[in-house]
Order: sequence, then structure tokens, then C-alpha cells
Amino acid sequence: MEGPRRTPIHVSLTRPLLLGGAERELVLANGTIIAALLFGVGFHWASLTVAALLATAGHWGLRRAAGHDPQLSRIYLRHIRYQDFYPAQAAVQAPPAPVFPSVTD
Repeated sequence: MEGPRRTPIHVSLTRPLLLGGAERELVLANGTIIAALLFGVGFHWASLTVAALLATAGHWGLRRAAGHDPQLSRIYLRHIRYQDFYPAQAAVQAPPAPVFPSVTD
């Protein structure tokens, strides 16, 4: 071989799986809740209002969250699962962190 081997990677292998611009699992859960409100509760004005609010503002919020991080829910679940191993606060008995001078003498 003359140079390093190059292999093209298709864009669909690296792009996150989104549905309507939001995370697929969260959109499906949102749609399931909307369907449960409409068909389970009935076509009452209150359930229609909440379903319309979830369909518009809920999906808007999911799209905004996916714009910041397309895997936000997975990262959050992993964060919650690791709380037993890595607590977010220091212990009361913890020694103070060392302070290093920024300019050497």
C-alpha cells in the first residue's frame, strides 16, 4: 500500500436516531401519553387541552433538549444509576483540595 487505508463511513451510522427532531423513545412515550389521555379519559375538554399542550409544548421541549444533546435521556439515566458509586457531594471529613500556585517563584 502506498498510504494509509481510508474507509468511508456512511452518515447514517454516526447520526443520532431522532423522530421529528427529538429523541425517538421520548417522542413515543409522549405520544402514548397523549393517546391514553384522548382514548382512555375520553374526549372531555380538559383531556383535550392537556393532550394538545403535550403535543405542542411537550414536543417543542423535547426538540430543544435534543438540540443540546441528542442522547440526553440516556446520559441522565446513566447519571442516576451511578449516584450510588459517585456521590455528587464531598464528605464532611474530606480534606481541603490542594491549592497549587499558578506562577512559579
